[in-house]
Parts: sequence; C-alpha cells; structure tokens
Amino acid sequence: MIIIVMLLILVAVASFYFWQKNDSEPANRYRRKTRTTQSTYAESAAKIDSDEALGLKPTVRNNQPTQDHPSANDVVVALYLMMPEGMTYAGYELLQALLSAGLRFGEHRIFHRHTHKDGRGDVLFHCASAIAPGTFDLTKMGSFTSQGLCLFFSSKDVSDSLTTFDCLLETIDQLSEDLGGDVLDEKKQPITKEKIIQIRSQLRDFETSQTTTDMFANAYH
Repeated sequence: MIIIVMLLILVAVASFYFWQKNDSEPANRYRRKTRTTQSTYAESAAKIDSDEALGLKPTVRNNQPTQDHPSANDVVVALYLMMPEGMTYAGYELLQALLSAGLRFGEHRIFHRHTHKDGRGDVLFHCASAIAPGTFDLTKMGSFTSQGLCLFFSSKDVSDSLTTFDCLLETIDQLSEDLGGDVLDEKKQPITKEKIIQIRSQLRDFETSQTTTDMFANAYH
C-alpha cells in the first residue's frame, strides 16, 4: 500500500512537470565519479525537505516518541531520469536497459532492484515510469514509451538506507549511460554533488535515529 501511495505521488509530480513549460537549456548529464567518505558527508549542509516536494508535509515524518520507539524518521528518496522534450524511452531497448541494470519486473507492475542483480534478496528500491499511471505493460512493451523514469525508496523499507542510495545512484548512472537523458532530483532540478550530500545527511540522520531507537528498545527488554 505504501508503494502504491508513493507511486501515485511521484507520478502526479511528474505529470505537473510535463504540463509546466520549461524554457531552460538541458542540463549536463549526471556522472558519479568518486565515492565521498562518510566523514566528508558528516560536515555537509543541513537537511532538505524532499517529501515536501512530493506533496507531503512535513518532509521528514517525525512520529511521537514512545517507550519502545523514542524516535522514528522516514526519508523518501526519489530521482528522475528524463529525456528532453519531444524524445522518449521506448520498447525493448528500454526493457533491456532496465534488466541489464539489475531491475526486475514485479509487484504493482513496476520494476524493483533487489539485493542481488538477478532478482534474489530483499527489494532495495523501485523504478516506475514518470508518466501516469507509472506502470509498465510487458505484454505491450514493444509499443511502450515514456519520457522518463523515477527511481525511489523509503528509508524505513530498507535495512541500510545509505548503501541503498549508493546502489540507486549506480543504477541510474548506468541507465543514463545506456539510454541517455538527464538525472534530476525530486524537484526536477539537475542533480548536483551538493544535493547528493544533503540526501546522504538526511539518511545518516535516519540511521542515527534508528540506532538510538534500538538502544532504547534493548534497555526496556
């Protein structure tokens, strides 16, 4: 149910993006060259409101502390791979690129990246079409077209959100290499190193809160 809600929100944002005219020049394609250390990211800028851009307020959902769960945060990460206006991803070329990147078709008629690229293990993140309704029809894949893809996950749904984010970056970079297009953040702006640092900071805060939660839980048992 959570995935369906997230998918509908992401598709709604994408639909608004295409409706609104954008006269700016196409951004340079994102390239992930090096992996920044955790100590560097710890000194990064303050956290951002990614959920707010998806239509959810507040961005980071803070539950009231309880005896068993002193704090709980949920960070929704979403990146888009978009073709320029008038161009689309299409057919079996798109399908082959998705499969080569380790994505597997599954629940809710979208693609999922599991722990292993062959589809084994837990689901790490999801890949939907950026055009409503966001789903894929494999029986009609030959005629399927979409101007963009959305890769997303919720930090509460994975055991290691930072590692999952690394995997998502690697996957979207591979798709960009294979299919072309520009990598954008959840606000449909070109992804930057600073933005990646901010997302990492959010995820690190989430991991810290989970560690604190575990410590409280152990103290009460």
